[in-house]
Amino acid sequence: MGQRKLVLGREHSPSSGDSPGSASSNFVILPPAHVLDLFLRSYANSFERFYPTTARGLLDANELMQNYNDKASSLLILMMIAQGAMTIPSIEARWLTGGFTEACRISLFELVEKNIIMASDPIVLRAALLFTVQAAWSGDKWQMDIAMGQRGMYFSMLRHSGILEPRQMSTPHLNGNTPVDTLWRDWIQQEGRSRLIYSWVMVDQDLSLFHDSAPLFSVTEFGAPMPDADSLWQSKNATEWSEMFSQVHEFSNGYPSINSGARPLSLQDLFRHFLDDEIIALEIPLTPMHHRLLLHPLQTMVCQYCQLLSCFSDSMVSRQRSRAVTAASTRVRLEEVQSLLQRWFELAERYMKINLVCPLMQANLVMFHLVSLNAVTNFPEIERLARREGVDDTYQQMLWIHKKCISDVHEAIFHAGQILKIIREMPKGIRPPWWPGAIYRAALVLWTDSLTHNESLSPSQQSPYSITGPTFPIDRLQASDPVLVRYVTRREGIPTLTESDGTSIPIDNAFTVISHCLDVIDEGVATRFSDGIRGKLEKLARG
Repeated sequence: MGQRKLVLGREHSPSSGDSPGSASSNFVILPPAHVLDLFLRSYANSFERFYPTTARGLLDANELMQNYNDKASSLLILMMIAQGAMTIPSIEARWLTGGFTEACRISLFELVEKNIIMASDPIVLRAALLFTVQAAWSGDKWQMDIAMGQRGMYFSMLRHSGILEPRQMSTPHLNGNTPVDTLWRDWIQQEGRSRLIYSWVMVDQDLSLFHDSAPLFSVTEFGAPMPDADSLWQSKNATEWSEMFSQVHEFSNGYPSINSGARPLSLQDLFRHFLDDEIIALEIPLTPMHHRLLLHPLQTMVCQYCQLLSCFSDSMVSRQRSRAVTAASTRVRLEEVQSLLQRWFELAERYMKINLVCPLMQANLVMFHLVSLNAVTNFPEIERLARREGVDDTYQQMLWIHKKCISDVHEAIFHAGQILKIIREMPKGIRPPWWPGAIYRAALVLWTDSLTHNESLSPSQQSPYSITGPTFPIDRLQASDPVLVRYVTRREGIPTLTESDGTSIPIDNAFTVISHCLDVIDEGVATRFSDGIRGKLEKLARG
């Protein structure tokens, strides 16, 4: 995503007359103009990279304030400021972020409560999106709990707004006589709707994954077209858009596509083609956001089968009974989902061979490894182990807990290493808001495995997961590197972590592993959320 131009001014927004949201006004004292400029640039450079909802690559606060609903627009701008301030390393910025977030939460609720029609307003839904993301990763436990608690309400608003339903292009556009400028503006409106819908899908995935719960949305709900290419969304004018549209949606025999109303597939349709392994054969073009959206239903499937596996009893009596659903058959289903995840990764690799890797694609890869990690680990059990719940410190029990927490050690270590690698490759100021949570999950997986390596034990007592062979940096090699492939498939080699200066670190010591992950967190921009994650890891390191 290119650099956005920010247009900030001091003009008062024009009155919106009898608009529902303008019955009363509350004044907020804002920071100086140059500080606002900094915050909005930070917002455009971080949030918009991962949830691109601003058209033309232009964030114009004055234009937003001229909307028919000035109160909702004000809330949206305040949330943009709060989101941008979140990544500014100063105590004043943190205070402002917390205050604006709470003020917007209350105002959003009052706005919808006073006029239920506002629940379907795109600007209100967009402001709610920013609030949910901001609160969920704020580092403030109360706000984080509120975000999780209210997401169901906002999802219901999204459903009842009718925005999820597919919409046909109006007939006048199909006769070929519509001015390009009109086509462009109508397209922006449709595309903005798609980007709002599917940004909520990504938020649903983010929150469910990091809270180890099932996504609330189902893939069958999404019949609306997915977002189109970013090059179209960022076009500055109708002429640039029309030229780009003809390239993106090129028709055979030179037939112009500009009046065709061509739109991308819906997520439901794309996922069907994905399951049938038809995406390459049908030459369906995929954008980074399409890759990300395909992970949502895959995560749902992983979550369902892992939850089911955790319900089976370990007793021999239950194993002898004839059951319609068995743990073995459920594992087979889970392995099928893992095969689908591998198919996703192959599509991603294919895309990255011919396109530059953008921050969203990097975030997609991290999310892929997180979902894959969930398929071979039981993270709630790992966190219980970290809290020392039901642990008597005997080595035999530790091996049993280890097996319960991690079903495939080599694959788990592989995915954890890749998570650390990709996040460290991302620019410090351009990372998804959940990046410290990803490091936390990778750290706890590596920490759990390290507990089975006890130097005081004899070789016969050592963990059955011990391996031999040459060492290699699990967090430096590409996922397709033959060394990593041999490690995962043949169990060959000894993985290590890598310091910023290139020094290798063994992963058989719990304190060393956690200390390294703390250093990785310190390499990024400090936020309240990263500080909270850091505190949890420090407590774990102290034992």
